[in-house]
Amino acid sequence: MPGIAIYARKSTESEDRQILSIDSQVRELKMLASREGLRVDRVLTESKSAKAPGRPVFNDLYKLIQNGELDGIVCWKLDRLARNPVDGGALIWAMEERKLKHLVTPQRSFSNTGNDKFWMQLEFGMAKKYVDDLSDNVKRGIRARLHQGWMSGLPPLGYLNDRNNRTIVKDPERFPLIRRMWDLMLTGNFTPPHILKLANEEWGLRTREFKRLGGAPPALSTIYKTFKHPFYYGMIRHNGEYLKGAHEPMVTKAEFDRVQQLLGVETSPRPEKYDFAFTGLIRCGECGASITAEHKLNRQGHRYVYYHCTRHKKNTLCKQKVIEVRKLEAQISAFLETITIHPDFSQWVINLTREIHAEEITKDKASFDSLNRRYAACKEELSALVDLRLRGLLNDDEYLGKKQELENERVAIKELLTDSDDHVAQVVDRCIEAFEFATIAKRTFDEGDNDVKRACLRYLGSNLSLCDGILSIHAQEPFIMMKKTLDSPRAKSFVLEPTPFSYSQRKKVHPKSAISIWCSLVHDVRTFYQNNRTTPTFKELLDIVKKERASRCQHKKILQLPETAIAVDTTVKY
Repeated sequence: MPGIAIYARKSTESEDRQILSIDSQVRELKMLASREGLRVDRVLTESKSAKAPGRPVFNDLYKLIQNGELDGIVCWKLDRLARNPVDGGALIWAMEERKLKHLVTPQRSFSNTGNDKFWMQLEFGMAKKYVDDLSDNVKRGIRARLHQGWMSGLPPLGYLNDRNNRTIVKDPERFPLIRRMWDLMLTGNFTPPHILKLANEEWGLRTREFKRLGGAPPALSTIYKTFKHPFYYGMIRHNGEYLKGAHEPMVTKAEFDRVQQLLGVETSPRPEKYDFAFTGLIRCGECGASITAEHKLNRQGHRYVYYHCTRHKKNTLCKQKVIEVRKLEAQISAFLETITIHPDFSQWVINLTREIHAEEITKDKASFDSLNRRYAACKEELSALVDLRLRGLLNDDEYLGKKQELENERVAIKELLTDSDDHVAQVVDRCIEAFEFATIAKRTFDEGDNDVKRACLRYLGSNLSLCDGILSIHAQEPFIMMKKTLDSPRAKSFVLEPTPFSYSQRKKVHPKSAISIWCSLVHDVRTFYQNNRTTPTFKELLDIVKKERASRCQHKKILQLPETAIAVDTTVKY
């Protein structure tokens, strides 16, 4: 006859540290079986997490059920049997096939009925949900610590976890010795095995001690890991990404790179011989891949720069041809010419911009004063509301409803007041810069270096595509509006001979007149920058481009080893 088995499990992971130990589970379950009159044939125990399939003892238990040797299980809770849908579903299906007839826990018993199988599914689902939630919480905590600059888990040799402050500090015993190992390696006269022998036999270096391991001389693999670990120069490596650490570095990045070369490890790709202006800014109009560049050498020995599709899109055959850089630059220059404002007319537009801004400032000031008055009124109404509640003239629902309404209004007004402090002053600067850029953009692009050309194209617009040798430029709204205005014959004729004009006189002229058209352009550009305050200025973009190039050059720089070795004092100085 089939028998009954007790199954007890304790996970080795942190999620189950509060669960009863295996011995206490078995003792309690034997008492339960005795009370219920159940004859227990065998006791199965294991110490392994149930969040994934593959537990040996559980698999043996399931085979016994399938072979008809067991038809009942006694366990502490269902989550002891399974925390994953595969094992939980297998038990429910075994009950559906009548091979598992009853499952007993101290809380309740389960048999082959609709209600019991439903509750089994629910409890197994809750166990799985617990594991998922725990995993999400742990990952969120790790991400939070990484953003704060702290490595999760055990730091490398030479550092310790400060559990009181939840930081990473120098190991006073091992930090000087590890730094000494780096110094020896930097000389170029010592190999890792030689350094390991010195550290183990002469310096007495030992690994950190734990309950069941540690306190032994480090292995050779540990030395190699030490010399390759970016943690020592202040970076934390996590899932292939490098984040800035908040701990104190042991070596500099230059020292780290030099050791990698001595070990024969390339820390970065070889430096590029050329720096291209438009790579990473343009997409292929056919397949959507990035446009890259390279140098070509023709039969006459002349070098040319060509841009072409990278063809990195899978399952896509791109037939786009290469385009020479001078043809690409000619198209950009031609577009810049369509937005170029005549220098003699530029100052007229800028003066008009300042006049419009001054008029709007007056309106903004009136609005600002009105907001301040309403903000003060909200505070007074809140104070009066508290007095009414204290006097018993309002009940709780009336008081809370009105209070919430006033609080929401107060917060909204506060945001508007804070928001308008700097923004009003920035708008006119953005407008003037846009018109000044339009005045000199073509000349700046034609005469500038690669950094200037790249900044011009980024300032002009970001949605750029190249197809059949034609560059499509979707410029920012201000430049699109300038192009449309300059394309208008009436507005173009006015550029040559601008008349003295005040913005306040616009209503007196015909809406389609040249003066009115230019006034509308200035007003529309101002409106754009009011609504798009985070748009970077040309100067900011130029600084970004230069920093990006400097960062690439620094990343690609290969350090040269010294011709002579550096003498290092092997006494501990730290």
